[in-house]
Amino acid sequence: MRFALLAVLARLLYAAYQELRFRLYYGPIFHRFLNHRYVFYTTLSWSVKLKFLRLARDQYEYFEFVPRERLKLTRAMKAIISCAAAQLLLYLPSKGLSFYKRILVYPDYYNSRITNRRHKGEVNPALRIIVFSWRGIAEGLKKQDDGINLLLHEFAHALWLEQKFVTHYDVFDPEIVEKFEQYATNEMANLAANEKHFFRPYAFDNMEEFFAVAVENFFERPASFQQAQPELYLILVQLFKQDPVKLYAFRPQQKPLFR
Repeated sequence: MRFALLAVLARLLYAAYQELRFRLYYGPIFHRFLNHRYVFYTTLSWSVKLKFLRLARDQYEYFEFVPRERLKLTRAMKAIISCAAAQLLLYLPSKGLSFYKRILVYPDYYNSRITNRRHKGEVNPALRIIVFSWRGIAEGLKKQDDGINLLLHEFAHALWLEQKFVTHYDVFDPEIVEKFEQYATNEMANLAANEKHFFRPYAFDNMEEFFAVAVENFFERPASFQQAQPELYLILVQLFKQDPVKLYAFRPQQKPLFR
């Protein structure tokens, strides 16, 4: 009994320590970076911002970040990557991305050992790694409304592969995933008859690329996406359990999160 009480007390103290550390360290650091530079974050309500920051903190602490080719991988760079993961995971089950263990970051585009081709990023489920080039990340963040974002693209790949190949839990609702696949299959079949499409041609290489490009557009230019592909947009709303069109229309006047 005594040891059980001590164990409970230890857990409570650790939880209090983690909350204090979040309030005094992680929260303010992430918030200062995001509040004026990350459009998605600035539109969130006060309570959802706290949820987002905790998610970003969790990704920051969970992943092993591995620099490649003598890259100096700073805390700010790791924070940027963690925040992109939090954006996709905001309303998804807590298992999302937990299949992967490491994030590799190259300074520039790199030659993949798997494909022997030049890459900006990739996902390797066999090794449980997600790979980015910092140059690709920077290019994606430079313009936040063009539907091209390497972080969102590769994390979307990671979630899709996690859904498809990890059998003991779901990241997305399987019925909604099936709806997405049916829609994507029809779109890819129709492209030959209509070369003009809201998505860039790269989306039509395969199902995985279609999903990753859809996710980029869903978060970066949702209003145009909804107008061009209303049915597909609704499917993604259901998949991610959030609606960026409504989110971006909501810009509340809020008190400061951290003082």
